[in-house]
Amino acid sequence: MGLPVIHEYHHNLRKVVQQISQICLSEEFLALAEELEGFYAKTQADHASIVAFQDALYALIAQEEIELRNPGA
Repeated sequence: MGLPVIHEYHHNLRKVVQQISQICLSEEFLALAEELEGFYAKTQADHASIVAFQDALYALIAQEEIELRNPGA
């Protein structure tokens, strides 16, 4: 019995998830998210922790130039 065939989309998605996981667990991400959360909390922004997480993740994804689109689409 051979190995199961994994569609290219799922292979690419798995790669992106691994990259994002590494970002979210990095010291750089955690420090940036904490700094942004403190700043946003001072400005009384709604959902400061969520927005800080999103902004930190966006910044590091852009920095790493992670390709998020489906090349087969």
